[in-house]
Amino acid sequence: MYYKIEDKTSEVYKKLRDMRTEEIGFEEENKTAISEKTGLEWKSYLGNPGQQNWNRVTTYIGFKFTEPEKADPVIWKEHAKHKGIFVPNNRTKKGREMSAFLANDLKGHCFDVVFKTLGIEYFSKFTNPFVEICGETIILYFGEDYEIESEVITEITKREFYAIYKGVEQKQEV
Repeated sequence: MYYKIEDKTSEVYKKLRDMRTEEIGFEEENKTAISEKTGLEWKSYLGNPGQQNWNRVTTYIGFKFTEPEKADPVIWKEHAKHKGIFVPNNRTKKGREMSAFLANDLKGHCFDVVFKTLGIEYFSKFTNPFVEICGETIILYFGEDYEIESEVITEITKREFYAIYKGVEQKQEV
């Protein structure tokens, strides 16, 4: 189900806006932390982008380094299927440490923070909630199993959801 929140004075709007703003900050902090930890610059990565995962921020498994010849083979090995992508070498202590850093030391929220903020009990089968700030509107997606009854949260169509999302995305690119 697709929803929007436009009432900027509501508590749920404020909480979700603060949460998503913090997550956007986490994304930048995580990129900086990775660059500092690896000592290498990277142009792309292997992982799960965005908030559709357990931590609600991008998860990183490996990297396409700008200077792959500088990747320490004690820490990094080339991925077997994705040529040019380096992943931690889990056969070494330093590689396992890098793997643990990528899995545990980057900032993020738990997937259930949105459910808790809205006071929704989630089921064993669920879609990770999607929350985005689009100008002055917050849009949400919860999969088909959740219906939210609220005076400030309005159910919308998929078409309206993407119109709001894409409209703001296009304005930001200009």
